[in-house]
Amino acid sequence: MSLRHAVLGLLSHHPASGYELAKHFKSTLTGVWYARNHQLYPELARLDEDGFVEVVEEGPRGRRTYSITEPGRAELRRWLVEVDPDRSMRSETYLRAFLLATVLGREDALTVLDREMGVWEASRSALQEGLDKAEGTMSPDDPYVLATTMGVRLNEAMLDWGRDTVARIREYRDDS
Repeated sequence: MSLRHAVLGLLSHHPASGYELAKHFKSTLTGVWYARNHQLYPELARLDEDGFVEVVEEGPRGRRTYSITEPGRAELRRWLVEVDPDRSMRSETYLRAFLLATVLGREDALTVLDREMGVWEASRSALQEGLDKAEGTMSPDDPYVLATTMGVRLNEAMLDWGRDTVARIREYRDDS
């Protein structure tokens, strides 16, 4: 995924400062895309250089508020419509799942799964709480609602996988 397009997508909703964008990445996109400040501010500068965003307000301590331009909207549309996403995934969670059965004994594997399932359950609950709060105040096709619903379902799928894997390990693995 492109940080460039994630920033353009956020700015397509409303102008924002780098600080506000960083907060948005952390609060609503944390399970989708992670952007650190040292990545975000240089990307905003490149987007400005390329004419995809413009500074619409400058405030104290060098604070700049950015807005997407028409060329930025065209680039975002082009990327969404014409470019196939990179479907390869680099996930520490998936790597651990792959290695779980080959490296750990039964009890260690169950301990790791229990920990992970606790994380997925907490994440699912927090996302569902956000959806419940948004109900009636946001349109069902609001980007927050769509992305959060996907997050809830992904966490539910991970929990289903975890429960199934725990059952398989309990049934087929000895206590080595």
